[in-house]
Amino acid sequence: MPALSDHRLRAVLLSALPGATVITDLGHTKPMILSLPNSEPFRIYLWTTTPDASAQGRPAGEHKAQIILPGTVRGSTQRLNLEGMPTALLGYSPLFSVFTAWDASLHFESGYSKNLQFREELLEACLVSGWAVGDLRRTDNGPEVRVAVHPLHLPRYLLAMAEADSRHLRGEERRQFFISCRPPITVGVEQPAAETEIAPVGPRGRVTATRLSRSGTFGPSVLAEFGQTCAICQTQLRIVEGAHIIPIHDDRCRDEVWNGICLCRNHHRLFDLRIVRLNSDGVVGVETDDINYLRGLGVLGGFENVIQPFIGHTIRLPNFFSRDARLRSRFQSALATMAAG
Repeated sequence: MPALSDHRLRAVLLSALPGATVITDLGHTKPMILSLPNSEPFRIYLWTTTPDASAQGRPAGEHKAQIILPGTVRGSTQRLNLEGMPTALLGYSPLFSVFTAWDASLHFESGYSKNLQFREELLEACLVSGWAVGDLRRTDNGPEVRVAVHPLHLPRYLLAMAEADSRHLRGEERRQFFISCRPPITVGVEQPAAETEIAPVGPRGRVTATRLSRSGTFGPSVLAEFGQTCAICQTQLRIVEGAHIIPIHDDRCRDEVWNGICLCRNHHRLFDLRIVRLNSDGVVGVETDDINYLRGLGVLGGFENVIQPFIGHTIRLPNFFSRDARLRSRFQSALATMAAG
């Protein structure tokens, strides 16, 4: 089964943890030890989460991480190190560009090449809300809470996990705690300001996990700025949408034109999945390792038509780009925020 290289997994992990200091790096991510700003050290084990194509007939929609610790001999027992610091057991799905999280304490000892399962609906839900908590699932060591986490919220997850572990939360109590820690998903309309730096703002009131508070003017305003045309492929045909650059589950999201881009439905989905990426100048790119992984899965059909022709090209820029320096700066900062990783 295809998997990302440790080099790529390390890059994904560090890009999701800005300001983190690497304490121990053995050349792989199984584990790495690092600390977040103003935080204690964390031990992080990270593998690739991939669709489960097991011949044994796993249920549809299962994904998995295949756990093999470096140096483990086939047929032997492997053990995670849980001593001395909070320990996270993570996967990363290049198909959805989100992290999957299991409870390390429930998988501290296993046979060679253990599979950790994860439901696809959690990965899909995470794309919308940035944080999706699954139902309890049985393990040999007790019920487990599994969480899908957008890279923007990985620091939040690690801190929540450390608190849950320190309070010895288990089962439904642990599940409800992770639900309470999810990021808010309302969106505000920004008041005029002079600064151009994109920075987190204070907490906003929570709505429900599935209801999004949106400005009714955001979509039409974004479409008008881009001439009702997909910024990547120039398609019109009434299949274009006003997409957020910084997603609605992040504190920095605003329903303002600087945080919007007009995309057709194909490129909107590809942008949300971070398969198609844009740098701060609006140049289209892809992450080669991720593309090779998707090709290895056999799910890259259409790449030559929908993605490849636009790589290295600059998107159609919004009308304000040439006439409003402040909006241009905010637009470029938003693109830069999402380009990392």
